[in-house]
Amino acid sequence: MLNKTVLKCKAFKKIAILSAFASIFLVGCSSDQSYKREVEGNDDYLNSPPLKALVIPEGVSVPVEAGDFYVDNNDIEGALGKQLDIRPPTVPIPTIDDAFVIYNNGTVTFNAPISYGIWNNIPNSLAKQNISIITSDNNTIKTGNSIIARGDEQQPVDASYIFKRQILGETETITMVLDTLTRGNENLMSQPIEVQRYVVGLFNQIMDDVAPESLRTVPVKEKTDDDKKDDKESDPNKALKEDLKDEIRDGIRNDR
Repeated sequence: MLNKTVLKCKAFKKIAILSAFASIFLVGCSSDQSYKREVEGNDDYLNSPPLKALVIPEGVSVPVEAGDFYVDNNDIEGALGKQLDIRPPTVPIPTIDDAFVIYNNGTVTFNAPISYGIWNNIPNSLAKQNISIITSDNNTIKTGNSIIARGDEQQPVDASYIFKRQILGETETITMVLDTLTRGNENLMSQPIEVQRYVVGLFNQIMDDVAPESLRTVPVKEKTDDDKKDDKESDPNKALKEDLKDEIRDGIRNDR
């Protein structure tokens, strides 16, 4: 007869080993962010053989050729399969009233009323992102090279920015551009999507910092009669529960 203590010890060792493997697996998954950029599924289609010419027997008539289902057999230039980055480009989003923003060719141009104090809030936003400022005055801010890490990238980038301001009446127009953008030894300034991702990304973070509190709270949507009807149908006792709640509230008020 086996000793129960020995069995328990062996079982504990097995659990410990399995837990260790699971921990290693989870750590590996959490550090690999490639799944956020790649197409899921099998990519064996990339190795598909080329189409063969259609052989038409003599005496067989074929319909007139149409281009609706034409397959282009020319060589495709650019990324394919797992090398294709499926992330959408980042879009600039102004979060305050009476403001507009335009992104064009690596430059974010933003106009807003001076009363919001956007320009004065930029240094605080940069400090939150650990982006240092080299020089600044009333119309120009230039940052130093700072490391910026994204949750969907394996490797951080090194970036620096330039902000310029022009006052037009009661509004201020702020332009924001990347001065440098590198990842390791690779210069990314010639890659439009990468430039857009990092300049617009920082702009949206600045906008989030200056957004009014009303935009930070999800508004409660009032229920329509149809919504209330659906709620009753999903829970036939809901009306009874609500009546009970009202009675309890009334009882508390009367006690007071």
